[in-house]
Amino acid sequence: MIGIKSFTQTAILTALSILLTALPLRAEDPPPGAEPAPAVEPGADNSGRELEQDIPFLGSYMHRIQFDIGVGYAIGKQNLMTETGPAWLINSAINTASNNQSPAIPLGEGDENDFFPIRTRLLYSYGDRFDVSYYRNNVVRKFSRDNSPSVLFAFPGNDNYITSLFEGTRLLRYHYDSRIFEFGYYHRWMEKLRVGPVIGYNTMHESLTATFGSYTLRNTGITTDPLLTTWANAGDVRMDYHLNGPAFGLGLKWDPLEYLRIKYNIYFIRRSGTYEGAGPQLLNLRDSSDAESYDLAGIYQSGRVTDKSTLHRIEAEFRYCRLSATIGLEREQWDRTYDEFYGLQNGNLRDVSQKSNLLGLGERASSSSGYRTELYATVGMAFHFGEVNTRVTDTSPVIREEPAQPAEPEKPAEPETSPEEVGDYLDKLYDNVKDKFKGQGLALEELENSFRALGFRMEKVKDEATGNTKEIVASIDGDLSFDTGSAKLTQKALQLIDQVAQGLVDNPNTVAKVHGHTDSVGAYRSNKILSLRRAEAVRDAMINRKGIAPERIIEVQGFADDRKIVDTMGAEARNRRVEIRISYR
Repeated sequence: MIGIKSFTQTAILTALSILLTALPLRAEDPPPGAEPAPAVEPGADNSGRELEQDIPFLGSYMHRIQFDIGVGYAIGKQNLMTETGPAWLINSAINTASNNQSPAIPLGEGDENDFFPIRTRLLYSYGDRFDVSYYRNNVVRKFSRDNSPSVLFAFPGNDNYITSLFEGTRLLRYHYDSRIFEFGYYHRWMEKLRVGPVIGYNTMHESLTATFGSYTLRNTGITTDPLLTTWANAGDVRMDYHLNGPAFGLGLKWDPLEYLRIKYNIYFIRRSGTYEGAGPQLLNLRDSSDAESYDLAGIYQSGRVTDKSTLHRIEAEFRYCRLSATIGLEREQWDRTYDEFYGLQNGNLRDVSQKSNLLGLGERASSSSGYRTELYATVGMAFHFGEVNTRVTDTSPVIREEPAQPAEPEKPAEPETSPEEVGDYLDKLYDNVKDKFKGQGLALEELENSFRALGFRMEKVKDEATGNTKEIVASIDGDLSFDTGSAKLTQKALQLIDQVAQGLVDNPNTVAKVHGHTDSVGAYRSNKILSLRRAEAVRDAMINRKGIAPERIIEVQGFADDRKIVDTMGAEARNRRVEIRISYR
């Protein structure tokens, strides 16, 4: 149960968390004229660095718009099922003196019921840090009169009435439409973990159609209407709630795998609004001669209502490029109170067990609770814009003003390296790398100007005019080096990259280009981004693991399927690769 005091404390704590997490946002901004801090990609070594807060989606885009739709299976209990029993017990007890009836005793709470909500979500996210979301949960559930949820009552006998059982309330139709508009700030506390405050606004419309039943049988020994049977089995009363109010909470995002995100949200919601109820109730009467008659009662109600709700939501979201699939569990529990209530009834209701002279037939309880537990699945599609990370490494030197130095005598120009010397130098690098592979006992397939190992191929590119080696191309198998749709290097790929990078270390007069390639399966734009991310991952491994100077990697590009080895639009492993192209500096 959430009291006013605890709700207020939660709201204050949430507001403070917003301030505390927002304060450091600009604390690390660089001074005017300083170089901005380089972006830290997910998966990079962040030891000793401030974590970058805004991370591009797919490695390239700052803005993401996502739409999800799905269906859930929910089990719940509406307030009508929990408040009807206490209300009728109290009011029928109050009326015992005036109508000579016993109190109607509820036999427990009403039944649980299940339903199938339709769920939608529209999300905008900037850098995975600022989220603006719209959630909608909508259901319409109709029950037949044979299997609808109901509340049972016992009517103890007395001098006027015989003991009986009757069904006091039966739910025939349930319509629930809840919407949450929210803004969330998710601070990146760890490389794969974000936590932050969420504020929002909740609107809820609940519409119920119910029938209020009754059954009484008068004793044979009384003078007025002996053996008169009265029952109510027809007539539908519609009740509508229109509630809205603020929502405060916390949110968490955790990425244990590159394609999997775990999300958790907790909301504290206080919504209030109006209640209206109206409808007819048909009464049947049968006297001792079996003659039947009918009477019609009218029910009219209105009031103001407040709900205090706690909502938990946990989701597992699987992402692949622009597509996503989510499995989630949501639990909401609320306490409802009637700040104001007005009721009116008309008709001859002398022998109706739940009759009340105070508030009306089927009046509400002053306080009751309800809950909903839902398991759901959704699918989604995202759109990205604001491209920031499709780049080629800039190798132009940084120009700095140096203090004037005394003139030095001119040195004679160094002789230009001949094609033969370039070829010999690259051949030596090629032989060194091949010897390292042999030294590890790997099975090699050697040809005249190339060799192949599992997941790897190195080839000399000859100058047609001179026949000398002008470039060496090391090709790493994409299937062996990366998981499908991923840019995270496998352990095998790192071993292969280390061999090539060591060749550059041992032969410092070389530079390299790193090119990523895919096959033609999938969207071209997604493949373009994936091939660039894979090329960047290889570049980063060469720098971080072997200490290659960044300026020696003169180009990093992703070509998607623009440079296929095998000309096919289908899946082809030979087209999925990363090439390290080594040349003389």
